[in-house]
Amino acid sequence: MVDISFNQLGGLCTLCFLEEVDNLINHNHLFKRSIILIKAWCYYESRILGAHHGLISTYALETLVLYIFHVFNNSFVGPLKFVSNFDWENFCVNLWGPVPVSSLPDVTAEPPRKDSGELLLNKVFLDACSSLYAVFPGGQDNQGQTFVSKHFNVIDPLRVSNNLGRSVSKGIFFKFILSS
Repeated sequence: MVDISFNQLGGLCTLCFLEEVDNLINHNHLFKRSIILIKAWCYYESRILGAHHGLISTYALETLVLYIFHVFNNSFVGPLKFVSNFDWENFCVNLWGPVPVSSLPDVTAEPPRKDSGELLLNKVFLDACSSLYAVFPGGQDNQGQTFVSKHFNVIDPLRVSNNLGRSVSKGIFFKFILSS
């Protein structure tokens, strides 16, 4: 599948952000290769990828993969177990940790790790990427926009008011959880 876009600054900035992350992780482009593998599985095997059909958006999936790298960077034990065990009804996925749905529009996250393990991406790196690559619709800033909760809540690492899971229907959400 090929997606051709023009005049889409947000998509280009997202690509640059993910490229920065891939360069940071390195390991022969492990991050990019993981995304390709997981996208192929989601599209061809699970049939859960494609926001235009009410399925999971590519960027939401990439953000979930990034979250797993970010939190479990040195211990990839059961990342799919994370997806199936995550409390999707009560929390949103955010790179800084789970955000209670009940606290929205406040997106203060709980710590993503309960142990002393380090996260892959530090605050300086994420803040720099956000200031470089965040694009707001119509050139607006983030003020006045709030995160709208749905069945599948993934907070955009570059724009916290953007729910990357907004396209996912309730039926597809359950299919996603059961297939992981």
